[in-house]
Amino acid sequence: MKRFLWVGVMAGVTGLAGAADFSRVDAGSIAMRGAIADGDADRLRQMYTRETTLLRINSDGGEPLAAMSLGRFIRQQRLDLAIDTMCAGSCALYVFPAALRKSIPANAVLALQEPAFLRAQADRAHMHRTLVEAGVAAQDLGSETAALAAQLASVATLEAAFASDLGIAPAFYRDFRQVAAQAESVRRRFPDQEAAVYWWPGAARLQRCYGIAGVEEGPRAARLAPDGYLYVPALSALVMGDQALQGCP
Repeated sequence: MKRFLWVGVMAGVTGLAGAADFSRVDAGSIAMRGAIADGDADRLRQMYTRETTLLRINSDGGEPLAAMSLGRFIRQQRLDLAIDTMCAGSCALYVFPAALRKSIPANAVLALQEPAFLRAQADRAHMHRTLVEAGVAAQDLGSETAALAAQLASVATLEAAFASDLGIAPAFYRDFRQVAAQAESVRRRFPDQEAAVYWWPGAARLQRCYGIAGVEEGPRAARLAPDGYLYVPALSALVMGDQALQGCP
């Protein structure tokens, strides 16, 4: 229960059940479907051949450490990535930027959520409330809050090492703070006050500000128009653009 709870807090509202499903599409490509879990990097490694150049993906996130391992393998093999429908949460934070070339077609969405760096910045009161909402017994709240804080700090350290190894600017894992702040006023316009906040950075900003190159995207601007966000009722998701951000930090 404890490990599942910690993983849930770190992965946000993204999917956690089971492991992703991998299947070969053709000699050059593999499809990945579902939430990222422990062992997925090994599952992709077992299916990978020298002819493999592309990973087709549809994932709403999953475990951060598993996603970092998957991202490192993708970078090592210099794989391209194409989003079929969605790459959200840990998929967007760690798998997407690791690929050599990334494709976001017209019907797909890239959706980042709060990274480990920002989750580790949360005060103990916020962590305490999160654990209460998760059903942790009152007598365990003190020890569980301390343990969660330590776990979040550890993952944030690993996230920083991941960014450094892959040449990703640290701001990629920090700018979500400004995006989320603007989303609070936007979210009040909808009946769903609990909509999860995501961020869809544009290809130009990804390259210019964060060193994440090779992104080909469909009509992102049109999908976020006219107010710079996309609300997805079926997912209870508010996807924000870059309008809260100025120049590169």
